[in-house]
This record gives sequence, structure tokens and C-alpha cells, in this order.
Amino acid sequence: MDMNNQAWAPPRVKQRDSQRAKVYKAENAVMKPHVTPLPTMADVEGFVRKVWTSQRVMEAWPRAAGRHSGWSGFIPKVKDGRGRRNSCANGGMSISIVLPHRNDWIVCHELAHIVIHRELGWNVAGHGWQFCSVYLKLVLWFMGREAHDALKKSFKLHKVKFYPPRKKRELSQEQKAQLVLRLGRNLTEQSVRELVQIARDLPAA
Repeated sequence: MDMNNQAWAPPRVKQRDSQRAKVYKAENAVMKPHVTPLPTMADVEGFVRKVWTSQRVMEAWPRAAGRHSGWSGFIPKVKDGRGRRNSCANGGMSISIVLPHRNDWIVCHELAHIVIHRELGWNVAGHGWQFCSVYLKLVLWFMGREAHDALKKSFKLHKVKFYPPRKKRELSQEQKAQLVLRLGRNLTEQSVRELVQIARDLPAA
């Protein structure tokens, strides 16, 4: 992840989590065949440690992984999710994984939440393009190319954004002048057509 990319920056205002339902639908459609179970809490903790201490994660998201931040050396804790119906990320501190969700897929999903909140703060959308970008990378690195490609294809199918919004193209002064002339010409032609139609609709004298 290019941390110097202006699009990858903490949002100044709270973003609406508008992609949440689409993300759930997209992943549920394709991920189950690619899952590796993590039956015990020790298995989940070991997978989290493997992810968080990997060179790829530390280089891609140094703030989240602990470099140059107050999170130094702090691997997210794992809770068993007792009393909960669904797994979740608890801020930037820990993840709760309920018994039916003890697998690499769900853990990658919840760790992606930890990454974006540590990197970008609390205004970032929970399932926005930043989350989906991180999620795809974790799936690629720790579940494999096949799982990654299936999830990416499903994201596209369900219109889930996982890339930065495109910047608006800046027009040169010459291009702006040409655009004004073209719009003026089209407006004049439209106006003439409208006047002709009005004349035709007038009652005969």
C-alpha cells in the first residue's frame, strides 16, 4: 500500500458505512469453499500472530503493525466471542471470533478492520474501499491467489469499491475554452430547434 498516496489518508469527517451489506453479500457468495478451519482459540491466536508479524504486513501498514506508532509490538488480542452472535473487531485493540467463525477467512476480515482503524483513525468507513483493499491483500497473502481472485470477482459483481476514487481530470485553459464553445454551439442549435417546433405548433392566422 502506498502510504504516500493522498487517497490513503485519515478522513477529516466521518464516512458513512454504505458498502457493508454489499461486502457481506459478496464474500458470503464465494469464500466458504476456500476456508481453512482454526478449531481452537490457540489456532486463531497463532494465525493472528502469523499475519501480524509477517514482513508483508509490517511493510504495507507500518503504523498498524507497530512501527512509528503507539501500537509498537501490539498484536491484536483474540477473544472467544462468548455472548455474541457475530464476530467483530473491537476498535484497534482486539477481535472477537465466535465458535462458528473460527477460520482464516473471518479472521482476515476482522484484522482488516484493525488495520484501517490503526492506520486511518475512526472516521474511515467500516467497509469502505480502504477496508476492502486491505481485506483483499490479506486474503491473497494468507489464503492464496484462488481465494483472492474469487473475492475480487465477487466484489466487482456486487459493485463493491476496493480502489481509490478517481481524481477529476483537470482541464487546461485551452480545453476549457473549447468546451465552452462546444456547449455554446450545442445550446444555439438546440434553441433553434425549439423555436422551429414552437413556430410549427402555433395556430394558423
